[in-house]
Amino acid sequence: MIASRIFSLDHAFPGTTSTTHQRAVVIVCEDPDTIEQLTPICEFLDLKIEVVAGGAELDHVLRECNPMAVVAGVDNEVQDGFQTMKQAARYRHDLPILLLTAGDPVLMGAADAVQSVWGLTSVTCTEARPIAGPMIAFLFDAGRRAGCMRLIAV
Repeated sequence: MIASRIFSLDHAFPGTTSTTHQRAVVIVCEDPDTIEQLTPICEFLDLKIEVVAGGAELDHVLRECNPMAVVAGVDNEVQDGFQTMKQAARYRHDLPILLLTAGDPVLMGAADAVQSVWGLTSVTCTEARPIAGPMIAFLFDAGRRAGCMRLIAV
């Protein structure tokens, strides 16, 4: 079995010179059921969670928390996924974003177009609320890119 562990900066791995550090996963979603479904997955991986609803708050969280990934609902009333993508592009073009599109082909096509317009390089669309396996795979990839997660045997 494998699990993710966040190591402190003073933890040394034999033969490595890189360090790891914990970052947040930002969830931009108004649906409490979705947040409730995603929270245990992030907690299992020992990831800090920042839930935001509005645009100004997202800008602040992106600057202050240096997140490793963003998970966003496409059809939020306060801030939709496309606005989230625009703000993420101003922050960092390679920030991994997982868009919850509910399988709507129009929204998925629009997400592709917005990704191209804003020059984002790491946007993933889901057809429904992500189940544990794909969500963990997305977070491991985001953590690997950010240099803040490693896999160890338990």
